[in-house]
Amino acid sequence: MNGGASRGWQAAFVAAAIIVAALGFLPIANWIPGGHAAPGFRLLLDGWLSGTAICLGVGAVLAIVLRRRGLATSGSGAPEGTDSGVDPVAVGILAVTAVLYLVVARLVFSGRPLLIDEIIQVFQARIFASGRLWLPAPGHPEFTSSMHLIDTGKVYGQFPAGGPAMLALGSLLRAEWLVGPVAGVVSAWAFARSLRLIEPRRFVRRLALALFALAPFVVFMSGSHMNHVTSLMWLMLATSALFAAVRDDESHLLAAVGCGVALGLAATIRPVDALAFALPAGLWFLSRAIQRPARWRELVAAGAGVALPVAALCAVNWATTGAPLRFGYTVMWGRSHDLGFHAAPWGDLHTPARGLELLNLYFLRLQNYLFEAPFPALLPAIAWLGLGRDHDSADRFFLLSGVLLCLLYSAYWHDGFTSDRGSCSRWLRLSRSILRGP
Repeated sequence: MNGGASRGWQAAFVAAAIIVAALGFLPIANWIPGGHAAPGFRLLLDGWLSGTAICLGVGAVLAIVLRRRGLATSGSGAPEGTDSGVDPVAVGILAVTAVLYLVVARLVFSGRPLLIDEIIQVFQARIFASGRLWLPAPGHPEFTSSMHLIDTGKVYGQFPAGGPAMLALGSLLRAEWLVGPVAGVVSAWAFARSLRLIEPRRFVRRLALALFALAPFVVFMSGSHMNHVTSLMWLMLATSALFAAVRDDESHLLAAVGCGVALGLAATIRPVDALAFALPAGLWFLSRAIQRPARWRELVAAGAGVALPVAALCAVNWATTGAPLRFGYTVMWGRSHDLGFHAAPWGDLHTPARGLELLNLYFLRLQNYLFEAPFPALLPAIAWLGLGRDHDSADRFFLLSGVLLCLLYSAYWHDGFTSDRGSCSRWLRLSRSILRGP
């Protein structure tokens, strides 16, 4: 990469650090009249300040003790190479991860779907497991209707088919609760594999894997029936296959196909998330193909891999909603449910300002819930984005994916975190009116 391009990317990382810091530390939502807000920000900030001070004090004491004992730099010295042997520490982390996810799924969540999203997806999974795509409408829908359950003569859930299809594997075993923990462990394994391809320092790989797999946010999500878990699994598998496909100047068709298939499967579960990863991956394959024409086969192979699962999704949509690109969301709530800046299903206007408010709330919450720590979770990421000087191709891929993910989510009008009773009641009224029909 030439010097100009390198400086351009460095400026992009610094800009990302500034934006993440602003979204993660400032109550921007409170400064925009109307719309969403960040209540209790002052208490949140006070907690961060005191918690960070305590962590810094404890860290300084530990650093002094370890330095005196000669352990401060143990295991974190020169690069060790991307060795191909089994790392027992990584295996241990994955084993602990599996136990934690299973304990949360079975003992904390009782092995049951608790949220309405989970319940409807399990309902749809059991339809799939029975060998059908939808159920015929019952004679008395007033006894079986539910929010997020569509009844247009065909009864099926509003969610993309990929998530329930993953849960259907558990339905066949009468244990849908197993799908989340298994998908979570596979995600952690795929992340570990990616690290072996892009990070030469074993100490850094182990620490990154532990942070990823054992973060409370990930632990509790992996014990649930939510489709975020299976989507993350396919995205991590796609990323691992991508790094394997571009690791050198050789052609790696199998890895390219695997990357495409995994991205396509992620798209059948959460299309927006998959798009945010697929576009940078496609650009990476395209840039390699431009540099060396023989690599066009990788681009075509990855594209074909994406197309297969997406074609299956379109076929299911056609059989249920009546159109290959029409999702259950649109059937349930109308076109106002779709991405974009327009009126939401209950009439509130979603604008770019409200999209900015939502992004601000997402980052503020991520600071708290990612690690459940007394300090803001994004501090290390902000420091790395702004102060790092050796960002490589993998870093640029994650930067582009992150930017796209934020932009796409800012165009979605619903704050899924909200506990506002007024919003919930509006959802219920609208749901009942649609289910009752004209």
